[in-house]
Amino acid sequence: LAQVVGSAMTLLLRSTLCLWLPLLSPADSPAVVAFGARSEVHLCSDSILRIVHRPSAAGVEKSSLIVPEGNCKAASINYNVSTEGDLTILTTSTLRVTLSNSKDSVESFEDHRSKKILLKERSHEFVAVRDPAVGKGSFQVEQSWFSSTDEALYGGGSYQNGFVNFKNAPLEMLQFNTEAVIPFFLSSAGYGLLWDNSAWTFLNPPSRALVEPGPTVAGWRNGSVEFVPETDGDHFFYVGLSFPEPGSGSGSPRAPRFGSSGKWLSVEVLGPGDERQLVQGWSQLANMPSSLTGRASGLKAGVAYRVQYSWDFEAGLFVQSPILAKTSGTRIRSAFGGIVDYYFVYEGSMSASLGAYRTLTGAAPLYGRWTYGFWQCKEHYATQKQVLDAAEGFRNRSIPVDAIVQDWHYWGDLGWGPQWDPKVYPDPTAMVSQLHAQDMHFMVSVWSKFDEKTSFYKEMLANGWILKNSTYYDAWNPRARELFYNFSEKSHFSRGVDSLWLDATEPEGLPNSNEACFLGSGNALMNSYSLVTTQAIADGLRKNYPNAQGSRVFSLTRSAFAGQQRTGAALWTGDTTASWDSLRRQVVSSINYQLSGMPYWSQDIGGFFRPHDQYDSSSYKDLMIRWFQFGVFTPIFRVHGCGSKTELWNYGAETMTVVNSSAVSLRYRLFPYIYSGFWRVETQHYTMLRALVLDFNDPQVYNVADEFMFGDALLVTPIVEDPGHARPLSREVLLPGERDWVHFHTGQRLKPGRLNATFAMDQAPAFARSGSILVLGPVVQNLASPTAELEIRIYTGSDAKFTLFEDDGVSQRYRSGETSIISFEWKEDTQELVVGERQGAGYMNMPKERKLAVVWVRPGHGVGTAAATDADQVVTYRGERIVVKREELVV
Repeated sequence: LAQVVGSAMTLLLRSTLCLWLPLLSPADSPAVVAFGARSEVHLCSDSILRIVHRPSAAGVEKSSLIVPEGNCKAASINYNVSTEGDLTILTTSTLRVTLSNSKDSVESFEDHRSKKILLKERSHEFVAVRDPAVGKGSFQVEQSWFSSTDEALYGGGSYQNGFVNFKNAPLEMLQFNTEAVIPFFLSSAGYGLLWDNSAWTFLNPPSRALVEPGPTVAGWRNGSVEFVPETDGDHFFYVGLSFPEPGSGSGSPRAPRFGSSGKWLSVEVLGPGDERQLVQGWSQLANMPSSLTGRASGLKAGVAYRVQYSWDFEAGLFVQSPILAKTSGTRIRSAFGGIVDYYFVYEGSMSASLGAYRTLTGAAPLYGRWTYGFWQCKEHYATQKQVLDAAEGFRNRSIPVDAIVQDWHYWGDLGWGPQWDPKVYPDPTAMVSQLHAQDMHFMVSVWSKFDEKTSFYKEMLANGWILKNSTYYDAWNPRARELFYNFSEKSHFSRGVDSLWLDATEPEGLPNSNEACFLGSGNALMNSYSLVTTQAIADGLRKNYPNAQGSRVFSLTRSAFAGQQRTGAALWTGDTTASWDSLRRQVVSSINYQLSGMPYWSQDIGGFFRPHDQYDSSSYKDLMIRWFQFGVFTPIFRVHGCGSKTELWNYGAETMTVVNSSAVSLRYRLFPYIYSGFWRVETQHYTMLRALVLDFNDPQVYNVADEFMFGDALLVTPIVEDPGHARPLSREVLLPGERDWVHFHTGQRLKPGRLNATFAMDQAPAFARSGSILVLGPVVQNLASPTAELEIRIYTGSDAKFTLFEDDGVSQRYRSGETSIISFEWKEDTQELVVGERQGAGYMNMPKERKLAVVWVRPGHGVGTAAATDADQVVTYRGERIVVKREELVV
């Protein structure tokens, strides 16, 4: 009673100082709470706030490329504004935000329910600079925040640093062949930050140089330097060039560089005795980024360490201490920007805040069924006959495949651009028709640049739509985007080509650097080229082919930017090298990219640059097998290789059989599980490839970069370490959480914790979570049609649920209810599987009757890729609710 009375008195007192305001602004504009002389909070929802700081009260407005107009809108938000002295207090049902009018800063973002302070602004800074792209003044902008020193911080895009958790870590955010920038960061505390700036950006820009940046001598820079930490903890070592510091004076910052041109880098920390940590190493891998960061774990204050370094490109060596979290906080700095502009999102959990990012920037639409199958790709098919022969080779060998890809040079001597050389591709339309007749889809590579002799270049140039001193078109110009789409519409889509592979969309070489474009400064828009050029294809297809290729747009692209998921474009990680270290880095990249809010990621399985003896080398074949087995559990499952015959039969019958059985066939068996998961990606903003921290928010998983969940049921533990002269058969794994885990291939039940796990070469390394349901389909040659038979694997131990989603797989009719949605629920206490009544209006060619083979998994039973031949029960499902009772097992 006292508590109730006390709460009532508090409410009464506060009611004299504030007012709850139902939002009455127009639906397409947010509520705005101004504070200080030059700052604002825009309410996008109860849990999404836009924060704006201006260099002056008369600061400029800007439109966002990242957040579509109307996505930060008023809707019907009840919010409260009150004052307490110098402070303005903004409260929603989710957040309590304290604003300082004298400091023009956010004093705190607080969970309204728990009263936990999530984040505090430290400072924002504007440094006058000259933007050479437009010859005008601009600002280098920086924002810093204080947060818990114990939090982990993820996201920012897809990088090759090889670790997750960027708390305190320097991270250069610049588009490159093997790296993609998504300026969204997610905290283990559950909040997210979307930095709405497209310029060259740094997270936690480094300032303490152990080795000043400089050129190489005789091709190398190497040596050692003493380092004595001031505090205990993880330290980060950054190799690259410095970023101009605020306060260094006006003038034009140096231009960013597109990659380092290096092939070798090594940074090691040597401690007392034999202590030795390899902080970062890059050994003869292609496409080294312009900078790399590495983590040295557990350094001790006051201990003298030697840092040995060696690299073959112009760079310096910087160190970042964990003391940064207490002195400077988390910082983001961009080279150009008129204002500080960011969004704070908080939905109470990391997963929900990832969803809020997509609520704000656009949903990731569900792709067609075929997109989730196997993609055959190589560099490159040189003739129409080669394409058709490869397709026939897969079908004749009964290796499932749904898509085949034409890489570049199909234009022959006609010049770089979307045109077919009739000497080697005499009838592209007939070629596409033949592929479609085999239930195979076709993707074609298209670049955003053109040979100067082509009509494409000449027409773009005549309109003034070519970026100066380059052959790339100005993708920020809407009319240029329309023309770019029209080129491909005429050469590709009108012939039935299903999708485009948009290569080099960084764009390669950064031709927009220090150049003007349609929207103004190419420097200010540095990282956003991929977003607008994928938009060109999505807009054109959705307009011209709404019932065909535009129904479910899919593009593959070598770069990405925040919001790009709404264009139907999936990232691939560029031109990587075939090595164990590269495979390891791709696993890390896939995990961090998902934590950046982006659900669709892919890679060149097997590596783009492959060894000359790839077809005979047993060590390379082992690497390729393990790479395929990782690829099974990624959103887009695609092989690729430079100058390679990547068709599986070229690697010998044994390797072909192992890859087909352990990876390709497993992918197709998992299709019902995968497709249902990606339906949730669109409709629930779910994330399918899940860092462990999303499901097990425990400090012991904060830095785990080589395991992830694939959906709710499967823990994927890729083998990524070079085994030396042995075969790659085992690795240490962390089985997280409190439930038991089940070895996917043996059925052995294991307790949580660390252990050494073994997987034969024909076993994709994975575990299933006890208390989960896995719905599998049969091995089919393509995903053109639904299947009437399903295997239901139940991993007992606790209650479990799974929702199976199906539709026609090609149209948008699922959005109007033409679906089949079936719930599966395992009840541990009664040992019953309840299959719910089918929901939805159904879809064309939907099976009216299903055979459900129910398997209660145990050692040696219901395991591996192969279909169970001894299901515990087989029941017929016709759309009505049924209950399957587990019979007592007699051993």
